[in-house]
Amino acid sequence: MTNNLPLIRRSILVFLICAIAACTQPANQALPLRLLTHRDFHVPEEAITEFTRRTGIQVVIFREPDATAVVDLLIKTRTAPIADVVIGIDSLERRRVTEELLVEPYEPIDSQFLEDSLRLRDNMLTPVSSLEACFNRSVSSYIEPKRKIDELPDSSKLWLPPPEGLDDLLDPGHATSAVIPSPLSSRMGLYFLLALERSHPENSELPWPEFVDQMVRWGVTIVPTWEQAWFSFYSADQDIANKENHYWTWGSAGMKAVTVQFQPRLPENLDIAVVPSDCVRVVNYAGLVAGTQARRNAGRLLDAMVEPLFQYHIPDRFGSRPARTDIARTDAWKAFGETVSAPLVDEWRIGPLWGVWQLTWRQVVESASSGIELEPPEVQVTLPKS
Repeated sequence: MTNNLPLIRRSILVFLICAIAACTQPANQALPLRLLTHRDFHVPEEAITEFTRRTGIQVVIFREPDATAVVDLLIKTRTAPIADVVIGIDSLERRRVTEELLVEPYEPIDSQFLEDSLRLRDNMLTPVSSLEACFNRSVSSYIEPKRKIDELPDSSKLWLPPPEGLDDLLDPGHATSAVIPSPLSSRMGLYFLLALERSHPENSELPWPEFVDQMVRWGVTIVPTWEQAWFSFYSADQDIANKENHYWTWGSAGMKAVTVQFQPRLPENLDIAVVPSDCVRVVNYAGLVAGTQARRNAGRLLDAMVEPLFQYHIPDRFGSRPARTDIARTDAWKAFGETVSAPLVDEWRIGPLWGVWQLTWRQVVESASSGIELEPPEVQVTLPKS
């Protein structure tokens, strides 16, 4: 028995050392922060790495297909949150997040540097970036060919002036050269639908469903994603078979900066121009998930999201720009990024209506593509009893 005393004492000592180490180990090392976002939102890895180096807080990132799926997941797990911070909530989902109380109010330390028009009074969500969704067009495709005074124009190559906005989609000459991402499967396409509804509301002379019917019948190309529209059909700076037929598409004012990211070096110029009319501005937000057990560390991560390093690298794959107004731009943005004047999406007016608009879009496009004329809805009227 006595021969085992040193071994017992040594075991007790090791246990005490381990216990003390466990007590002094920072809690943020034991419980990494859980960051929820989606595949279309770019989370700057450089900024996350620097945040971990500076604070010792590990960050685990979970991604859903899109912003709607993110909010759906937050609703399903509200009683047992699976995330501490969420980022990438766009203007279309802001109202639902706020009304469902899926986030907690928090004001980041550097919030005074955020653009005033993007900040929310209740601090339920923090704006981290925004984008102007609008048309982009080829420059070279709309240069009027020069000809001699006595030379007749070539009827096979009739010149069209460059498109100036949505209404040019109803011009037969422009319609066949336009490619649009579908709002049924693309967030960028959904922003197109918002712009169209704003320009041609249902109570206007030409309601947007009729507009869609006409543009499809005139030959506007609709593809599932903006990537297909931009890189496979439009791609003004690439040698693609479809290039000769598609000269303009829906994207963002920052698409030129997005395009050069896929090139080995910055080119001197691009065969791309932004069409500044009929644009809409969409905001991306971040927030503290309601019920998080790591509110203090989650707040530190939200603070980091409005710091210069995070904001410098935050432009996402859609071509957005930082919410801060004092941030130096990347080389791509300095060379090719553009900012246009565009109204903010009114999420409180739109609310859940955009889901209904998608169903209408599907019906109109399917009918127009098949050549079937849409029948007016049947209205039932109950006459008063005599």
